[in-house]
Amino acid sequence: MKLVLGNLVKFYRRILRDHSQPVKISNIADFERTSVSYEQRVLNENWTFDNKPRDVETGNEVAPNNDFVIRYLILERRLSAYKGSDLWEYVRKFVNSRNFTSILSIGSGPCAVEMEIAQGFVRDYQWDCIDLNENLIRQATKRAQALGYNLQPIVGDINQKKFDKPYDLIVAVASLHHFVELEKLFLSVSNALKPDGEFVVYEPICKSGMFLFRRQRLLLALLFLFLPKKYRLNHQDYGAEKRCDRFYNEYDRSGWTFECIRSGDIPQLLKAGFKVKHWGRGMTFLRRVSDSVYGPNFDLRKKKDNLIVGFFCLLDRFVRFFRLVPVEGLFFIGKRK
Repeated sequence: MKLVLGNLVKFYRRILRDHSQPVKISNIADFERTSVSYEQRVLNENWTFDNKPRDVETGNEVAPNNDFVIRYLILERRLSAYKGSDLWEYVRKFVNSRNFTSILSIGSGPCAVEMEIAQGFVRDYQWDCIDLNENLIRQATKRAQALGYNLQPIVGDINQKKFDKPYDLIVAVASLHHFVELEKLFLSVSNALKPDGEFVVYEPICKSGMFLFRRQRLLLALLFLFLPKKYRLNHQDYGAEKRCDRFYNEYDRSGWTFECIRSGDIPQLLKAGFKVKHWGRGMTFLRRVSDSVYGPNFDLRKKKDNLIVGFFCLLDRFVRFFRLVPVEGLFFIGKRK
């Protein structure tokens, strides 16, 4: 009886009870109420991105021993597309339909995505790319110069920067969830857009702190109940040690950096700040089982693993279509109000 009660309490605490950041962050001053200052988080963030594995030629983050995450990204980009075009293709079509396009990327990192997109440009453009990390911007500058792309990488803290010229297109690829003062940022973006300019976003929109939505948590708990141990090995959260998780390992991933610091606020702030042209809904739970935490457990060269991954993809599409679980991804196109 005592064991049963103990398991019920554990189930309630881990699955039924919602979790959230201990301190809700809405501006930089709020960090004074946390154990990690804004300045220290900047250092931690730079260290984290400096040490991510990257492809030598492109600068893209690579996923060692993880083909599942590639399948997830391809599926999400296809399902959230605008008239058949994901962000990459949409930006190419936008630029190639004009004589000249001025573009700004915010939180561009090493500009790997920007250079990948620019390969398809056939019209003139200038692409300014701003990021906090000086090392990544330095790498981007060398790569852009070597390949002949008209990219202007800039080091800067976008939380505190004002844009001093108008742009036809402003792009954010998986960067907004690292920003704190989103209201100020979106106002600056809106002011920096030309009258017919567009703000194009591809972004995770999970709960702030990267916590799970309750229905998502219940679904993952059910999946983890039937998954063999080898698929529940955690490759990221315990240092060099790999532990088998009974439940999805949920904790405040914004605790020491800016990871998903206000990701839950992004949807309503985008709707409030811009006229919506496209709201492309991403996947619901697939990110959680395909990323660097559990994704390396699935070897797509093996039939059984491939079948499980295929089932996960179908299940995510099912619950997404019937809106049974909130989505965690967004492809957004907006214009000035």
